[in-house]
Amino acid sequence: MFQYEKIRDINNRLTALVDKRNIVIWGAGVHTCKLFEKTKLLSYQIKYIVDIDENKQGRYFFGYKVMNPDEIIWNDVDALIISVPGREREIANSKQIGGVYNKKVIFLYGQNESTPFYNLYDNVTEATGYIGDYDQWEKAYDECGGYDDPHILSTVVSATKAVMNGIAAYERDGYLFYEQKYNYNLCAIMLRCAIQNNNNGVRVLDIGGSLGSTYFQNKKYLEEIKGLEYIIAEQKSFVEYGQNNLENKNLKFICSEENWGKYGSYDIILLSGSLQYIPNYDDIIYKILQASPSYIVLDRIVVGNRKRICKEFVSKKIYNGSYPVRIFTEDEIINFFVCNYELVEKDISSVREDGYAYFTDDRAVYKYYVFKKLK
Repeated sequence: MFQYEKIRDINNRLTALVDKRNIVIWGAGVHTCKLFEKTKLLSYQIKYIVDIDENKQGRYFFGYKVMNPDEIIWNDVDALIISVPGREREIANSKQIGGVYNKKVIFLYGQNESTPFYNLYDNVTEATGYIGDYDQWEKAYDECGGYDDPHILSTVVSATKAVMNGIAAYERDGYLFYEQKYNYNLCAIMLRCAIQNNNNGVRVLDIGGSLGSTYFQNKKYLEEIKGLEYIIAEQKSFVEYGQNNLENKNLKFICSEENWGKYGSYDIILLSGSLQYIPNYDDIIYKILQASPSYIVLDRIVVGNRKRICKEFVSKKIYNGSYPVRIFTEDEIINFFVCNYELVEKDISSVREDGYAYFTDDRAVYKYYVFKKLK
């Protein structure tokens, strides 16, 4: 559901207030502030705002004095709006409400909705967002542009040239960053491998590594590693451009469909923001296990409370596009590698500044995992 669709739904629910005079809002927080800002709530006859937080009571919120619920004469209240997503029915059935009030209660969300409306994807803004809940990958794919859109390659090529020419510090997914910021989590695992190898070389296979986004972002930080080989496995159009324009003694490009083993063994296999976009991800995991690297690293992988297939909309600051994307659970991710590897590190991804992907009934988080091969 888009943000504008939920706002429309809330406004429809608020029409039940048309003939009400003494309306109470439960909750003097960010959610109520956003309701005032983005919906028609202020056009109705609001009498009081209540909140159980003693630090808020007695203060004014948008011109309304915040009251203790016990101060309200509930028999005089015509309608109650509970502005606490995810807890509406719990509050309505509490002793403070259920025992003293039996008139109109306005629920702004359905039974399975828990995400505040303002966190849903707003398709008129420039932010990246997620919507949908598909039972099959193909259904989501049919509604998206996909990664094989030639416009994506041209955007990434343009951004990579800006980095190579010193115009930007680095790029990610075609978006330029002008201040240097290293991915210390990834740098740390590469340096660990260098130490373990007595600085005699580290071989990295970056699956879905674009035109070297991660390599170029962290290149200066890793320049003391002797014999660093950074190999990117990508789709054919990216590989052809990379081989013709970017390859050097450290950086190589191969097709994702190839037999990776013919290029030798790997210290690290990296999937940074890629596994969730691969339709046949089971095949990729099988190939990773066959390659048997010392470490498997997943970064920027979206992890939720349940498995979900949805659509990701690209920030309009980059280009107009959308992809099918899969949300994994942490248990699934661990089970991919548990027979041959142990999980030695996990963290919130340091790359995603926004941190979360929001859905009407849940949210997912961008995570970082390091798996070490068992001896």
